[in-house]
Amino acid sequence: MEDSPDICNALCEWNHSHHDGCWTMRFRDDKQERDQLLCIACVIEMVEEKSISIVHKKYTLDCFQAVLVRFPHTLIELLTMDGRVCIHFIITLLDMLQSLEESVTLNLVIEVLALLIGELKSDEFVFCVLDQCQKQLSEKSSMRRSLPIFTLLGKLLLSIPFLAKKLIHGYPMLLDHIRVALEYPDEAVRASVCYIFCAMYSNPPTVEKLSMQFTERLCKLVLSTVETAQTKELQINSLALLKHLLQFRQFVTVMMSSHGTGGINPEDGVVLQGTVPQGGGLLLLLLKKLLLNGDEGLQIISVQCMTSILIHSPVQYSPALVYADLPEFLFERLSNADENLVWSIYSCLLLLTEEKLFFSKCHTIYGIESLIRSLKETMRVNSIEVQKQGLLLFREILKRQPSGLKLFMNLAIWHEAVVVLHDAVTSSSLKVVTEAASSVAAFLWKDHLAVPVQYQELQRVIEAMLLRCADLPLPSQGDTIRSKESHSVKKEQNKNFSQHGQLLLSTLEAFLNACRLAVDCQKDPSMQENAFTSPGIASENALENFSKFLLMVCDTLCIPIVMKHYEKYPNATVMEVFFSILSVQFSILPNTANVLSVKLASSSFIKFTMELKVKFCAGGRNPKLNQVSSEFLCAMCQILFSATEDVLNCQHDLDDVSSLFAKCIPHLNYTFLDTISVLSENLDTNGMDKDIQNRQHCLLLLLYLDHIYDNRLFSEGLLFKAISSFLHSSFDRGHSPPPYVLRAAIYLLSICQEKCSKLDLIYLKSICKLLENTATVSSVYTSHPLVLKFFFHYPELTDRFGHCILKCWFAHFDSNCCEDENLAPNFQSDTSCLMNIIQENPNVLLILLDIVHTEEIELAFKALLALKLFLRKSDNISPTSEFLRPRFLQILQRFTIENNVQTSKGKRNLSLILDLLSLVQIKIEELKEMTSTDFKLLYHVTNLAGKCKALNTDVLQPAFNFFYCCLKQASTYNKSRVVSVLLSNSSLMVLLEKILELSWSEQFTHEPLHDVLACSVWLLLACLVQNQANSKSEVHRTVGVNLDKVMHCISSRKDSSLLQVCILQFLKTVLRHNFTSPLLIFTVTKTKNRTPPDRDALLYPLSYQQVLLLFIHLQNFLVQGDDLLFCAATSCLEILMEYLQMRDEDTVSHLMSQPWSQFLLFTLVNSAQSSLLNPGFLTLLAMFLKYYSKNIVSESDVKEVLQMATQLKLQELSNDAAEGLIKFLEQLHLQNDQLSNIEQKDVEVIHSLLEDLKSRTSTQPDATKIVFVGRLAVCLPDVSSFNREQGK
Repeated sequence: MEDSPDICNALCEWNHSHHDGCWTMRFRDDKQERDQLLCIACVIEMVEEKSISIVHKKYTLDCFQAVLVRFPHTLIELLTMDGRVCIHFIITLLDMLQSLEESVTLNLVIEVLALLIGELKSDEFVFCVLDQCQKQLSEKSSMRRSLPIFTLLGKLLLSIPFLAKKLIHGYPMLLDHIRVALEYPDEAVRASVCYIFCAMYSNPPTVEKLSMQFTERLCKLVLSTVETAQTKELQINSLALLKHLLQFRQFVTVMMSSHGTGGINPEDGVVLQGTVPQGGGLLLLLLKKLLLNGDEGLQIISVQCMTSILIHSPVQYSPALVYADLPEFLFERLSNADENLVWSIYSCLLLLTEEKLFFSKCHTIYGIESLIRSLKETMRVNSIEVQKQGLLLFREILKRQPSGLKLFMNLAIWHEAVVVLHDAVTSSSLKVVTEAASSVAAFLWKDHLAVPVQYQELQRVIEAMLLRCADLPLPSQGDTIRSKESHSVKKEQNKNFSQHGQLLLSTLEAFLNACRLAVDCQKDPSMQENAFTSPGIASENALENFSKFLLMVCDTLCIPIVMKHYEKYPNATVMEVFFSILSVQFSILPNTANVLSVKLASSSFIKFTMELKVKFCAGGRNPKLNQVSSEFLCAMCQILFSATEDVLNCQHDLDDVSSLFAKCIPHLNYTFLDTISVLSENLDTNGMDKDIQNRQHCLLLLLYLDHIYDNRLFSEGLLFKAISSFLHSSFDRGHSPPPYVLRAAIYLLSICQEKCSKLDLIYLKSICKLLENTATVSSVYTSHPLVLKFFFHYPELTDRFGHCILKCWFAHFDSNCCEDENLAPNFQSDTSCLMNIIQENPNVLLILLDIVHTEEIELAFKALLALKLFLRKSDNISPTSEFLRPRFLQILQRFTIENNVQTSKGKRNLSLILDLLSLVQIKIEELKEMTSTDFKLLYHVTNLAGKCKALNTDVLQPAFNFFYCCLKQASTYNKSRVVSVLLSNSSLMVLLEKILELSWSEQFTHEPLHDVLACSVWLLLACLVQNQANSKSEVHRTVGVNLDKVMHCISSRKDSSLLQVCILQFLKTVLRHNFTSPLLIFTVTKTKNRTPPDRDALLYPLSYQQVLLLFIHLQNFLVQGDDLLFCAATSCLEILMEYLQMRDEDTVSHLMSQPWSQFLLFTLVNSAQSSLLNPGFLTLLAMFLKYYSKNIVSESDVKEVLQMATQLKLQELSNDAAEGLIKFLEQLHLQNDQLSNIEQKDVEVIHSLLEDLKSRTSTQPDATKIVFVGRLAVCLPDVSSFNREQGK
């Protein structure tokens, strides 16, 4: 229309003025500024006037066609004002078809006629056309001259739907002309006739009427035409006609059976030897030739014809195509890049997959490589429909391939298939991914694996598929659309999320097949490991790794994806597959079934499954979902129940529980109220319903297993009442539930008790009776803190079952939580629960001691650990100790009688008992008189310790701690008795001597001596020496001490400052007593003496060299930075100087005036400013001043200390610091005359400080305060005081 002529000039000719104005049409063209005119009379006259040139007529028809296209209604109204004029115009145009030779104008006339008749829409004009066409065809002697008529009829049949019907009913002669023309040699005519038949057979209502007339003849003509066609036009039109005919069953039947069945056995369809099936042979041969043609259009039509044949009956016609080897040619054509052709081939092959011969004749094996490569190319383009169709074909081949015929003959093709599937599941199209997931599901079968199996490749596909599902968006339930388009938008959303659901379903089915594949491969050794893997090298493609991967992605991807989707769009079909997946997880790696079950239960899957069954399966709905979910719940609960059972429980109980689950769980589609109602139901004794009773038992077990993993199904209050009622009802009707049911009930009562009031007495009595009727209490006990608390919450239960329950508790008790003394138990732990129970009911201690006294060693050990933890955490146990000591005595007597101290378990328990004794002793905060029980305990411990070997640290360490505590905490009156008991045991004294020898020995026979034991011996000896001197107790066996070894031990054990402190404590004691004690015998190693004998005599039993060595060691200790060692060394140095002052003043002066003493003070002063007022440092300064070492202590140091002292708040000074400062000030006061730079104001400061310090109120430290340093019991004044009298 862009190049339309000037219509006004063309359609209103020179004689226009003679025409009536009613035939003129006025209109405005878009490109013209003025109105245009069209005169129908002018057009007709110009068309029929023979004198007018063809060019002018063509121009006129062009203009008329343009107006008819643009203004059809106006023009048709003008023409139909007088039907005769319109018919005349039509006849004129039809006559032109016979008179014109020029093809362009002829085609234009055909176009105008077709357009005009189509717009007129009147039977009158249609009949006119048909009459004229029939007339002209009857008059024509040449079929070639009839070509325009056939062309026009073809166009009219396509544009006028009812024309075919009228043609069939009213114009049989015209039909005969058309059919005869199909046999005419001219291919243009035959092409036009084919076009006519295509148009006629495009109208299904006319097909049956046409078929009645010449179906078989038409089929032969069409096949012949297709076979002999030479021109492109005839090929295309004849094939189009063939395609149309094949859409109707009657034509397919004729064409496929026109030549019989030939060599096919009609009974079994097997090809007879030497024959070829002939059914449809000509047609199939033609289609095969076309398929081999290089023209893609012809190939497409050929494939579409095959597809049309198969659509009618794949079972009936597929064998003929298979025997004709058409699948082979179809697979070969898949290498073509044309999308339409590839899609058509996919569709045809898809229909062939319904025939078994397609597989048994190995066409799939032949074509699988071509199919994989075609799919690989298809994935690179964006044709979604082609991708979907190809994946669908691949899936059907995978699903239908017989198990005996291996589809993938080599690893390379299998690998290419995996790559294609991976590309498909990562596609951007949701439809393609959905189809790909279904293909993956069909691919994941054992028969499709290539050996060696590349499990890692499968993992990539599975993970990509699940990740694709994880990325799917889900709308929130609150999303609403308020616009007018909300309905259509919502419909589109529902469609999208329906696709999401289908993708999820397909993905889950694929993952389910992957899990089943892993289980199937377990039975085949060739599928488990790669046979070509080198020995000793772990294969990445091992079945075990694949199985672990499946478990991992199920946990991290599959379960979260399904649960997220379920929250928004719960679907029974999806959940059916999901529960099948969960069920097979237990078989993938059987050794992980317990861990998997625990994890699922801990994630509330028992509760989730029960709620899902209520939602989808109540009332008999969704039986398959109910079956698979019940099977999963049964399997998981059986595993959980067997995991919670003791090893000694008989298999019979496990079998009973498994049978109970299998029988009842499928029927437990109960809501909350239904569950409570079933549990609370009182069954009649005579007519008891066994099914209801079984369901009660099953519900209790399910609740029990669910609560074990900290999940809550129901309200505690209602559940507590229901279970109490169930137990009371059971007792009333004389029915004792099985132990496992009673255990579940007791456990649930214990859990609910926290939020409920106490049981009614009648219910409590029923529970007691039921427990008494059980064979063993352990069979109804569950290891849980709240169960323990429940039994000790009711005195009736405590009195009858407390001992047994504690035994059961200790059987599951982890002793590691108590063995580390620095470990703070969790408040929710079993240990904390027991500690709280003991605090509320101290009588539990008696039960614990009874267990220690009567039960086996292992159980007694755990009870002792619990006692130790309680004593360690208790602040004051004075009331408790009164009844603990007699029990301890009984236990020790038992050990003495059984004489099992040397056994490993005996030593362990005795060690704990002694630890408890020392703990009890330490926890007593004030001195008390010892009773006969205390002395008996001391006596037995002394005897037991005397029987031990020197390296038996586990027993001796707590024993020595006990001796030490008794000596430190006993009253003055009782101390002498304690010392007498200890000294009277000669074996103990021998043992102490052996340990001392081991402490300084450099050679160890079996194992070294523990430092903590050596520390205990040194402290104990020091304490014994001091108290023996005070009480004058009799000594039955002396202890030898080699002073040279002691000095060597001080210098060599630099790694243990605590041991050095303890040795210094011992030296302070013996120095204070001038090395004279009936308990000790001091010896020295005889060496060549370089010092004068008289000096050594003055210092005896020390030699001058030993004194010098000790002095040097003590000075070294002062600069090591250890506060405890610093205090001990300063105190020992002070006592050493006092000892030497009495024996040899020259030695004192010589030692204190050494140059290194000045360097020592310089080092200490410059180490830290705060050290100037350190108690030890002040004491050291006082010593140097006392023993006339003014050249050692500088006057600047003195003034600096005085200055710092004046700035202090004296009341805030510690007792040790105040005592050290007093010593220092007193020495300054005594040495005032010898210090030249001390001014009068300094003297005044000294006097003022002394008065203030002596007048300050100070609290003396508790001389009996004992603490633990590791495992060593230490009285703090022993290791931190300065020259205090012991025993005061």
